[in-house]
Amino acid sequence: MRLILHLGAHGTDDGLIAGWIARNRGALGSMGIAAPEPQDFVTRVAKALDVAAKHEPLAREEALLRGLGASARRRWMVVSAPDLLGPATDVVSAEGFYAKAVVRRLSDLHSLFPRCRITVLLAVRGASALLPRLAPQAPDFLTERLPLLALDTLPWARLVASLRHHLPHARTVIWRQEDLAQVWPAVLTQIVGPERIVPPAGLVDFAALALGAEARVRLLRYLTRNPPRTLHQLKRMAEAFGSRYGTCAPQALPETLPAWVGVELMRLDAGYGTEWDDICARDGVLALRV
Repeated sequence: MRLILHLGAHGTDDGLIAGWIARNRGALGSMGIAAPEPQDFVTRVAKALDVAAKHEPLAREEALLRGLGASARRRWMVVSAPDLLGPATDVVSAEGFYAKAVVRRLSDLHSLFPRCRITVLLAVRGASALLPRLAPQAPDFLTERLPLLALDTLPWARLVASLRHHLPHARTVIWRQEDLAQVWPAVLTQIVGPERIVPPAGLVDFAALALGAEARVRLLRYLTRNPPRTLHQLKRMAEAFGSRYGTCAPQALPETLPAWVGVELMRLDAGYGTEWDDICARDGVLALRV
């Protein structure tokens, strides 16, 4: 059984990949790919852990997979579920960045799927774009949690090291969210497999990620008359419209944030490029680079 786990992370793609999987659930099913609802997946995983001591591991795995839609015809499963790493409000905690109970959660996944060939997909993102997205309904989240980050950058490399250590037999695929507009064909190919055609619903959302409003409208109008034949042709079309009609500007920090928060986020951003290079050099990691 192939199990493709897109772990998110929180605050990276804002549900874009999960939405694409949901829109194409029927098409994926006809291709032999089970695509359970993320919350159903998380709930069933939690229930399986509750009865772990009562069941033999391989039988427990078989029952869990079948409950999620696997079968003799569907031996490939994809799910986008950042909550497997915990809730968004635990991303920054007293324990650190992605440190609260993450080791236990990864060990649980390893124990629940002993025979599955797992691929873990993870996006990373700079602090100034990521952290304000974690708890938008909690205005004091940043001011309370930022002092807990004494490091020079978000320690994504430490999270990747935990993935490699606690899911040692899993393939680990990483990309920068800032690069998704360029690497999305490779990301979606990792989800469905290189031998399958990527379902089309929602692909424009990926291609148009970096486009400004005018470029996006013009691209959509053009595609109604000139549908692309391949993912890469769609990507090139979007790049051409972005070059001619403009790309979107980086999202600014909320004006209500104290000035010191912006300073701290810029400090964390400063080492992001070096952190990414360290991740790319790690053994066992496939980095999707521009």
